[in-house]
Amino acid sequence: MGYVAVIVVAAAIFTAVILYLAVNQDNREKWLGITFLIASTGGFCLYGAANAYGSGSFFADVFETIVDVGRMFAGINDVAAFQKFAGEDSPWMVLFWAIHFLAYYSMASAIIMAVAKGTLKRLRSWFLKVNDVELIYGITGNSIAYGRNLAENKHASVVFVGTSSAGKESDISKMGGLLYTDNVALNPDRKLLERLSVKKGKGKIRLSALSRNIDANYEYAQKLLKCLKDADIDPQQTEVVLYGHEEHNGEPLQAHGEKYGYGTVRVFDKAELVARLLIQKYPLCDAISFDEKGRATEDTDVLLVGFGRKGQEILEKIVENGQFEGSSFRIKVFDSNGKNTDGFFRMRHESLLENYDITFEPYDGRSRQFAEYLSNELKALKYIVVAVGDSGVGREIAMNILELMSGSKIDIPVYQCNNDSVVRYQSGQVTECSGLYDADIMYGGHMDDFAKMLNHQYCHNDASAKKNWADCRYFDRMSSRASADYLSSLLKRIGVDKMDTIPEEMLLNLAKSEHLRWNAFHHACGYRKMEKDELKKRAELYANGGISRITKDTENKLHACLVSWDELDELSKLESSVTGIDVDYKKKDMENVLMVKELLNR
Repeated sequence: MGYVAVIVVAAAIFTAVILYLAVNQDNREKWLGITFLIASTGGFCLYGAANAYGSGSFFADVFETIVDVGRMFAGINDVAAFQKFAGEDSPWMVLFWAIHFLAYYSMASAIIMAVAKGTLKRLRSWFLKVNDVELIYGITGNSIAYGRNLAENKHASVVFVGTSSAGKESDISKMGGLLYTDNVALNPDRKLLERLSVKKGKGKIRLSALSRNIDANYEYAQKLLKCLKDADIDPQQTEVVLYGHEEHNGEPLQAHGEKYGYGTVRVFDKAELVARLLIQKYPLCDAISFDEKGRATEDTDVLLVGFGRKGQEILEKIVENGQFEGSSFRIKVFDSNGKNTDGFFRMRHESLLENYDITFEPYDGRSRQFAEYLSNELKALKYIVVAVGDSGVGREIAMNILELMSGSKIDIPVYQCNNDSVVRYQSGQVTECSGLYDADIMYGGHMDDFAKMLNHQYCHNDASAKKNWADCRYFDRMSSRASADYLSSLLKRIGVDKMDTIPEEMLLNLAKSEHLRWNAFHHACGYRKMEKDELKKRAELYANGGISRITKDTENKLHACLVSWDELDELSKLESSVTGIDVDYKKKDMENVLMVKELLNR
């Protein structure tokens, strides 16, 4: 049985070498290139000299040298010709055999690497039969980082699709992924599903469309959806993640009732995602103090530098999440180019700008005017965000602010929002960086976990939280997210999550804060206060069966509840008298607080 052991051990070692060579291609390919260059150069020198020795035909010597060097890589040598030139016992014979060894080595390595790639690809393709499929469209540095996170799931196979490898083939191989750049992968049909072993009732396929071209991402998601529909794949086996606008791009891809679509759809606007990441990671309530009754004891003064796409999303989220009972809210925005980029924002958010203390300064974050403002107002500021678009400039501004704070004995963080990350700077502390391409954030959808639970509580039905989330409208999702992000952070800040019950006065203050947040959210969504004359007209329409709800006009974006806390009682009485239903808007805000507390305690 000794020969069997030799065969098994030799096969095991050979397989290990093949896999090692394939997985470590970067260094291996570089070394292969070096050895090939040395062997080729040495071969031309050795055989060129040997063939020219004592020969009379120049061109014959040239072609013979080329043939000999080529034969070298096939393991064939002409040692006799070189010995005739150098002598049998010449020390040059050591160089002769070293050059031939490098030639054999480089050729064998090339063959082994080719075999290894094919073997490894077939092995990984086999795992598609038993694993879920993580299909990533678009090969960029960010999608590679994202794929690397997904690859940590041992029950999923990561497959990249792109027009080219973009020099990332080695990175994909190292994470255990597959790469397809052929027409079948780029224009998905049944052949691609067969290649990925996707069948009805078997496993899941999850598409992450992350190329730099947002339109191409959406087009690919549509092509794959048609392919899945033709193959009769159950929507519950499918998920999709892509960049875009949730309201416009998400709804058409989502399965609803009899309409075929992806079972789960996550559409991300990067600017909005960065803004939410900022607010979830570093909530405004952590920047101010509260008394033992849950009432803010200081004002919320915010500085925002930069008002491009990200800055606009950040402003919305800051206004929504900066409203607290007992506190006045103010935000100052600096951007030298703001007037050239804020046109549509002002049209969409006219109500927000009218109802909140938001002021704009047309100056750069490195200007004298900015430095003077900061010097005068620094002590009052509670929250500072830099979102200028250029990460280098943003860091420069952040460092300037920290330096000024250090001289003034003030110590608060400065948050820099980049295209795909949020960075926290604070004097004497380690810099923190939170990226969007964390698989838990983008694919796991963990940013929405609390919002889904809250929405599920609102629905009061027997469906799952996932099903209710998939079925709810875009506005309702946004509303649940806003409430969940705000209240979960505020209740933790005050310590309510550790209490058995909330004291009555604290519950009242928290409900008032929640109403302030609710108002800000609706103003940010373009809603205006419904005046009393309009409310009376709608009450008459309701009495005649013309409408189903008095206080909210979705079409014209009017809401009667956009009033102060004290005015809610009058509004509740009016609606109750017209509808015959007991309505108490203050109680609803209190119930929201209690509901979030219950979810936090689970």
